[in-house]
Order: sequence, then structure tokens, then C-alpha cells
Amino acid sequence: MPERELWQRLEDFLSEGELITDPELRAVHSHDIAGGEAVAEAILRPASTENLAKAVSIAAQLGYALVPRGSGHSYSGGTVPTNRRSVVVDTAAMDRVLEIDTVNRFVRVQAGCTWATLLDALAPHGLRTPFFGPLSGFRSTIGGALSQRATFFGSAMHGFSDNSVIGQKIVLADGRILDTGRGHDGQPHPQPGGPDLGALFLGDCGAFGIKAEAILRVIEQPGAVVFASFAYPDMAAMLAAQVAIAGGDGIAECFGFDRQAHINLARGGFEFLEGAEIAMDVLRQAGSTRQRIGRLAQLFREGRRTVADLQCSLHICVEGEDEDHAGARLARAGAMALETGGEAIPDTIPRVTRSRPFRPIKALLGPDGERWLPFHGVFRLGDVGDAQEAFAAALARHEAALTDHEMKISLLTVSSGDAIVLEPHLFWPDDLHAFHRHHVTDGQLKRYGDRPERPETRAFAHGLRKELGDVLHQAGAEHLQIGRYYPYEADLDPVRRDLMQAIKRHLDPDGLMAPGVLFAGS
Repeated sequence: MPERELWQRLEDFLSEGELITDPELRAVHSHDIAGGEAVAEAILRPASTENLAKAVSIAAQLGYALVPRGSGHSYSGGTVPTNRRSVVVDTAAMDRVLEIDTVNRFVRVQAGCTWATLLDALAPHGLRTPFFGPLSGFRSTIGGALSQRATFFGSAMHGFSDNSVIGQKIVLADGRILDTGRGHDGQPHPQPGGPDLGALFLGDCGAFGIKAEAILRVIEQPGAVVFASFAYPDMAAMLAAQVAIAGGDGIAECFGFDRQAHINLARGGFEFLEGAEIAMDVLRQAGSTRQRIGRLAQLFREGRRTVADLQCSLHICVEGEDEDHAGARLARAGAMALETGGEAIPDTIPRVTRSRPFRPIKALLGPDGERWLPFHGVFRLGDVGDAQEAFAAALARHEAALTDHEMKISLLTVSSGDAIVLEPHLFWPDDLHAFHRHHVTDGQLKRYGDRPERPETRAFAHGLRKELGDVLHQAGAEHLQIGRYYPYEADLDPVRRDLMQAIKRHLDPDGLMAPGVLFAGS
């Protein structure tokens, strides 16, 4: 077997658990949410930067493609192999918080650390990172979010994940280690002299190298957090409000749902056991007994019946130095939300979202166990309304086919600095592939694990995602987690394209690092 030489050379220095050759586990780590065809020859799970660098060097010498991977909770093909002669580099074992410097206000962390672990480690110091994780932060890793770019917690105020980065430690395709974000003394520095290479490796989807460590800025936890939610008659009105509110003082999160998203929440988001868990989180946040009783009553008034009745809704989380400061900021944002046609509704959704930001992931499937396939576009504030109208018009042309395939599509909107992300979600009944079976809950697997395969519907879903994604791109969208799905190289002007291709060739002359990611010919 040709892979035996690779396995033997890696086993010579790796510890137990750092090399995975089991066929079933190799298949799991060769899929993402959207699927995967090839299965890698080996899964590398190093526990140190030194072992990572040495293993990368050996695999490259033997001509194996290198596929960087965090949690794998992406959907654009950038973390899966395209052929068998590949090594998936899973950073999950590099999961430690290495240094918290409260004086110089940074944290140094291994790339496989999850956002949930980092938030817990910083909490005793009263600190957090400015962007502090995507919705999937229970499993999503620091390195993955920096490679792919990510948005959600803290993003309305602080932008995407890369805005929180001071520096990185990168393992290149030949095993060399590159440090960025450090001063002439080799220590982390908020402003290294002269040009710094760090930005090249943010949003690169692993095409330039494998992240081993990250140095992130930290800020003080807010003294108070307050919430508000507003209902709107349609997406156009809701997005107009989201644009108007963008950039408001203290707004940490601002996100919206369409009608189908509310139906999904009502069907799957307030099940009894989950609702009881959420209720306890909310009660722990409340103050007096009277406040607790009132909050609990509000929580269940906002349960299945009310959420299902909403058309579109916008939810904001506002931070401040204390309750009065946060409340004043919320009053300004709330006034704009009302002036743009919003109706105030109970603030349960943003309150629950913040009560415990990172919960075990149950949303890899739809509320009735459907396959889930997302995509997105990142828009300028002035473009997002027209983009949503173009998307809705394109979607309407498929109404009959959607019914035939029992497919539902919902829409999430997220503010991130001076941009708004539109993220449609496709749901349809189908069997579960290897990634699902490894990551869904035991209850979901028992309930939905024996569904029949729907290859025609799946092909329709992927084709529709491509068509609707093109509509968003033509309407002005840029993209996170570009991987092999979203255009990059073809959209560059000639000067930028030549320069980026030259950098790729210099860092990865044999095209072994994440081949096909960003650069089609690599």
C-alpha cells in the first residue's frame, strides 16, 4: 500500500492519537457540511507546533496535498480533500490558551482552541476578545475562523474575526514557521514596525499556510448588556432598519430573521427540554424574584405561538459601562428601529442568544431533521436592499420545484461593522452523510438516521445554491470562507492577480497547500 511509507514516517515521531488512519474516521474528517467525495490517506492531529511543522514537511516531501482543517463546520469545500493522495491537518488537539497578558491586553492561543474555551478562559479576568465567536463557537476553532473569516458575537461593533488579530504563527508548505504581529524583540506587539505579513493569512482559507497559534486583542467585558427586538412586515423594511441602525454606539450584535426562519424556530427552537435549559439561563441573569417571574412568563409567551406568527424580526444586543449607559444607547437604537416601521416585541431571542453564547450544536440539521445547506453574501450597506430583492425574485422562479422537492429556504441577516451579511439556508429531507452522523446529537441520529437517500433533490439543492449564490455575487456580494466554492482569483484585476499568484507560488511552489482553494490552478 503506497500510504504505508507516509504512515511509517509520521509514526516515527508522532505520539499516540496524533495520526489517524482508521478508514471511518478518515471519511468523517474528509467531509464538511456540504459533503465531500475523496477520503484522505491520513488525518494528522498534532498536539504541538513542532510536530505539526515536521509532519507537514514529511507529507510535502512525499508529494501529499495538505488540507488545513479546524472543526470542519464550513460549507464551501475548503477543508476537504479533492483526491485520495491528501493529508487532512486537523488542529483540534492544539487547543490550549497559552498566555493571557492583562497588561499588554492580548491573549495567545493555539489555533485548535474553540471560541467557547477561550471565552471561559478570559472570563475570570473580566476580559474577552472584541469579536468573540461565530454561532458555532462551541466547536468552531480560532484558526478556522481566522482562515475563513467569521461573524456574529461582537461583530456589529467590531467587525469580522480578523479585526481582533494582532499576530499569528503559520506553518508553511515546506514546514518552516512564520511569525507575524511581533516586534523586533520577537514579542507580540500591537504595531510592528514597517509592513507586517499577517493580513495575507487572514481569510486565506488555508491556501497560504496552516495556522498554529493566534495572538488576539482583548477588551474589558461590558458592565451591562441590554436587548431589544422589533417586528417588521417584510424583509425590505427590516433591512432598511438594519442599515439605519448600523454603527450605532454600543451595538454588539444586530441580526434578523425572515418568515421561514421563524417557522423553523417555532418547530425546533423551543422544545420542552431545550426551553427549560434556556429558561434557567435567563433566570440566572435576572435580578429580583419579581423580575425572574416576569422574565420567565415573557420567555414562554414568546414561545412557539408568537414566534411562528412573525413575518420578519430584527434583534439587537447593546453593551455599555452600566445599566444607564447601555439603556441610553439602546434608546437611540430603538428609536431608529421604530422610526423605520418596527413594532417592539419581547426581547427573548437576543437575550437567549447571549445568555449562553455557545451551546452544543443542534443546527446541523433542520428542525425536522432535514439536510441543511447554507451560503451567503457580504454587502455594503447601500447594496443590501437591492440584493435581497434580486434574491427573492430569483427564488420565486423556483416556487413549484421547491414544493416538489419539499424544500424550504430561510434567511438570516447579520450586521458586521459597515457591512451586512445575507445568509440563506436550504432545508430538504434526505439521508445523513458521514459528517452528520459523527456530529449530530444521539437523539437526532436515532430519529433521522434511517431516512431514504434523495439524490435528485440533493442535486437540485446544490444547483439552486449555485444559481442563487451567483445572484448575490452579481448584486455586489463579497464572501467569507471562499474555499473552492466562491470566486476569488477570477475577480482580481490583473495586477492584484499576478501579485497574489506570485505569493502563492513562493509560499507553495508545488501547489500542495489546500490545492484548488482560492486559486483554481493550484
